[in-house]
Amino acid sequence: MGMLFLYFAHLPSVAQGVGEQINLNKDAGFDPLTDDITKKIPSLEVLIDSAIINSHRMRYWDKEITITEYETKSIKRDWANYFAIGGDYKDGRTTSLVFVEDQMGNEVGTLGTTNQARYSLGITFRIPLIAPLDYNNQIKIGKMKIESKIEQKLTEQQALRTEVINLYNELVINQKMLKLDIDNIEYLELTSEMAGTEYSNNKLSLFDLSRARDNLARARYRYVRTKIMFVNAYVMLQEVTGVTFAELNNWE
Repeated sequence: MGMLFLYFAHLPSVAQGVGEQINLNKDAGFDPLTDDITKKIPSLEVLIDSAIINSHRMRYWDKEITITEYETKSIKRDWANYFAIGGDYKDGRTTSLVFVEDQMGNEVGTLGTTNQARYSLGITFRIPLIAPLDYNNQIKIGKMKIESKIEQKLTEQQALRTEVINLYNELVINQKMLKLDIDNIEYLELTSEMAGTEYSNNKLSLFDLSRARDNLARARYRYVRTKIMFVNAYVMLQEVTGVTFAELNNWE
């Protein structure tokens, strides 16, 4: 039991090292382990909006919806594929044999040459019998794809809202738990010190002394674990929302 106490006696220094990872300085006017964190970070709704704006998934679905809208517009214009405009131009010389009567009443053949230019312009319309029905179906399918992707975006948006809410609440709860852990450690440190004095005066058994020190070691372990959870929630909330809290408060 004595070895257990010696091992956990070093945990407060470990917890202090973890706290330094969030780069908060008490001299800057804010202590993340004691001051109210909710007064130093944006409100929950602001954090949710920021997370949605900075989300790559939301931008992905915006592009997917836009692409589907363009595809549907292209389908609506497909009817023009059934029309065609054609033209033709021919230029040439035509030679023909013409018979005429002379003054004596005899038929005389003569060759005649003419220059001719021919133009033609036309519009054709070709459409399969099934095309009108399929055209309407394609339009409906396009609209349903747009609606489906909008629903998918809203689903992921709701999941993102839930994630931010959970991280925010986790941050607040763990900070409150840290305060309780600190108070508990202070009390158990006093209890352990008194137990040591009582043991030295042969007024307390070794078993009771070990139990007091074991309770203190457990409290220090809970403190370290809670602090790590606090730091994780703090860092992840910044990562998800894209907001750097230190920059908002000029923390060093």
